[in-house]
Amino acid sequence: MVPMDEKSFSQAVALLSGEHSLAILRYLAPGEWRIASDVSRALHIHTTTASKFLGGMHALGFLDRRPRRAHTRSAFEYRIAAPRIALALDLTEGPAPLRQALDFYLDYVSHVLARGRRLGWPAIAEKLEARLDRDGSGSRDGLFERIVRGGDARGMEELRSVFHGIHDEFLQITSASVGTETARRLLAGAADEARKGREQVVDRYGLRKVLEA
Repeated sequence: MVPMDEKSFSQAVALLSGEHSLAILRYLAPGEWRIASDVSRALHIHTTTASKFLGGMHALGFLDRRPRRAHTRSAFEYRIAAPRIALALDLTEGPAPLRQALDFYLDYVSHVLARGRRLGWPAIAEKLEARLDRDGSGSRDGLFERIVRGGDARGMEELRSVFHGIHDEFLQITSASVGTETARRLLAGAADEARKGREQVVDRYGLRKVLEA
């Protein structure tokens, strides 16, 4: 049995917990090829309900599927792939995605600088850039090479620590010019923009939390 990732596991649980799921599986248990309308007629359920379940279970690998050979409109036939259905969830962390984490943090920095300029605060942007230049934190390749030397777990911990410190200094710099509440909104907005498209990595490894004042 191949363990599922979290998304596939959640989809399987949702499908199998449906009102008609077990009845449909029992109907398919003999192993014969069936189309959605067969299931609908046999169990007195809507064809759309049967079709969604069959398609979803096929996508997860629990049902075989083939085009139906007929002169009428085309349809897919399904049969159960194995008489036993079991779910296995892989909870191991695996290697920490350091490159994706670094990209998130550097995008956060870029969004902070861009927001400062866009809002007409060039002095703030200059101070923030000076902070980054002080230790080379804005250099993607240099910082990545330094972080990965610590290994996956230690590297991720160090990366969070580095940008937690940068965030704190960003907050101090911007607060001195525009006030603490405005500064917090500016930094939070930049973090939200950087999170888009990489939500799973950011949330799983707590990358966003270190950017919260």
